[in-house]
Amino acid sequence: MASVHARRNRAGEITSYQVKWRDGGGRTGAPQSEKFDGDEAGQEAAAIFKAAVDEAGQRWPLGWVKGQGFIVPEDPGATEDARFRFRAFATEVIENKTGIEEHYRNACMRELEMYVFPTFGECDVRSVEHFSSTTVRAWVRVLERTMVRKGRGPYNRKMSPKTIRNLHGLLSSILNEAVQAEPPLRARNPCERTKLPRKDDGGAVAGDEDVEFLTPQEVAAIRACMTLRQDQLMLDVKYGTGVRYSEITALAPFCLLDAGTPRVRLQVHRAWKKDGNGGYYIGMPKSARSRRTIRVSTTVIEALAELQRVEALDVDAHFFTGDEGQRLHYSTFYDRWLRAVRKAKAEGLLAVYKNPTPHDLRHSHAAALISAGHSLTYVQRRLGHESIKTTSDLYGHLLPEADDDAMETIETALQGAPPTLRAVSSA
Repeated sequence: MASVHARRNRAGEITSYQVKWRDGGGRTGAPQSEKFDGDEAGQEAAAIFKAAVDEAGQRWPLGWVKGQGFIVPEDPGATEDARFRFRAFATEVIENKTGIEEHYRNACMRELEMYVFPTFGECDVRSVEHFSSTTVRAWVRVLERTMVRKGRGPYNRKMSPKTIRNLHGLLSSILNEAVQAEPPLRARNPCERTKLPRKDDGGAVAGDEDVEFLTPQEVAAIRACMTLRQDQLMLDVKYGTGVRYSEITALAPFCLLDAGTPRVRLQVHRAWKKDGNGGYYIGMPKSARSRRTIRVSTTVIEALAELQRVEALDVDAHFFTGDEGQRLHYSTFYDRWLRAVRKAKAEGLLAVYKNPTPHDLRHSHAAALISAGHSLTYVQRRLGHESIKTTSDLYGHLLPEADDDAMETIETALQGAPPTLRAVSSA
């Protein structure tokens, strides 16, 4: 059963009324809530809404948009066919989707349950009142005010523009299925007219993926604060290659090619994948571009050679594993990483405002290459990005010569002199 709670300030005054319940009424249902004003009218509205939630079986009432209220009075005819409730329609779309991995299917359902169903779950997918440009924009505004957390931390940060775009894209893809149904259930997709939050102008930095670029000195400081030798060697390899965590933990001695020559290469053709049931398996990396072979430096070669020698690894054994040879869980390494980061901050070796994750070693690897003048195309191929746009969005603002060259061109033009032509290498 839903319940009404009065929320008070420090002076004991009621500031709002909140209706709380669990989705579907079960103990494992996701917690849901809606807030009303703290005056007498708000109290009455909360009581009416509570009754509507109870009548809907501990679900959001049909036609209700969180934070907005009922879009239109309930139409009994709209409830006759439960197949067209958004919850049922979206679930069927995701379950029948082909060409995706199970963990992605499960992730879509989790996002729907957490962020989409609370607003649109009981709405009719055919209704132009329930799904309109206005209601979608109202939902996006709710997302913009939604607080989330990073890792295991507190809910103290606003949802990033990228996450909002992903959720909006998920909603849009489902409504597209309604538009393309035979016969069509809708004339158009209202998501097409939504203006979404902008990504950070400097690339995907603080407001997007929370990218934290580390200098070589900061990387060395975190390394020095690590207590396990395996962790130090993992940092060397990850920073020295830019590979993803799922890729580095799938590396084995046979992945090293041309060992003993001046041009040692590393095959990145495997990665740990989620099986959709809470387990993992070795599969292909996330895209065709991710399957790559890259040159590696002396420090990386020595780190992998030390691991193979000390651990007496077979040619197909993983370089980085847990204490009993199992897959090295990200959370296990991440906890040790956080301890090293906190120690580096305490010793004044890392700025207190920086909160890097292991994935930031990948970003910092790219930054080191770009700061030395290597092209975005080279960085794209080395990191295994599917599109050069991804590389440009993330790291384009780091190109060191771009401003210098541009200023030279502009000044030449202002002086009335012909532009200087330079030879361009295809390498």
